[in-house]
Amino acid sequence: MKILVIASAKNGQINANLANVLTAASKIHAKCDVLVIGSADLTALSNLSCVGKILHLNAIVDEQNLASSVAKLVANIAKNYTHVLTAADSYGKDLLPRVAGILDLSQISEVVAVISPNIFKKPMYAGNVLAEVESFEDTKLLTVRATSFTPYTALAEEAAVEVLPNSAEINPNISHLGETVIHSETIDLSHAQIIVTGGHSLGSKENFVELIHGLAVKLDGAVGASRAAVEAGYASNDCQVGQTGKVVAPKLYLAIGISGAVQHIAGMKDSQQVIAINIDPNAQIFEYADYGLVGDLFEIVPELINQL
Repeated sequence: MKILVIASAKNGQINANLANVLTAASKIHAKCDVLVIGSADLTALSNLSCVGKILHLNAIVDEQNLASSVAKLVANIAKNYTHVLTAADSYGKDLLPRVAGILDLSQISEVVAVISPNIFKKPMYAGNVLAEVESFEDTKLLTVRATSFTPYTALAEEAAVEVLPNSAEINPNISHLGETVIHSETIDLSHAQIIVTGGHSLGSKENFVELIHGLAVKLDGAVGASRAAVEAGYASNDCQVGQTGKVVAPKLYLAIGISGAVQHIAGMKDSQQVIAINIDPNAQIFEYADYGLVGDLFEIVPELINQL
């Protein structure tokens, strides 16, 4: 078996999810190659024991490493491997389906467990069902839910690095218009160990900032939001937790004013510990909570902030 793990790099940093994907890859085979797309320091990666060789695509024809530009190049590399894995993040979800289309292969998405080299576990129906899917493809394409795997940390001697020639093709029909960098006082949601999430019942953006952001800062945590809160303008899209937002698995998840819709539960049910605050004693979120507090969030949360 030959395993390839794909990782993107931006601003000199490799995607933090790579270590989690390497753990998934190590459950298929002890060694894997890693394809890094973009400029980055490879020292830490090269010292991991599961890494056999690093393929570095450093010089990209477009500065944004658009999936449309590198898909053919990645496909030419991927066809030489039995398994190709990447994180089920925005970049992986953009790149791997393009590779699958080029190679005429099926893809297995959101893998949460490796049963065998051919059988993988993935969620279906908003996370209500975990299905074991068997692949008979010569090259198995997998996006991995990073939160389902611990980061790989075992060290060994430095792996070899092969710098690949740049043969990526720019799609003339696609232009990068720009990007908006959001600066926040809190930690990035995807990698946070503590997440404070607020729902629509906060009532306004001002209340959301004062209570949810305020508590998150006190706990050194990240800010999350339900879809309803995002659509109401209380929080930005990158804060959304759920089936159509981000899937998280922190050590502590505080659900404040969250009813517990199945779409939201799908994004946070792997949290190690859940604390729910809701005025409705019959709110569905309490079925998933380790600790529940029935009461008015406008009284409880300010008191929590004052006590911290």
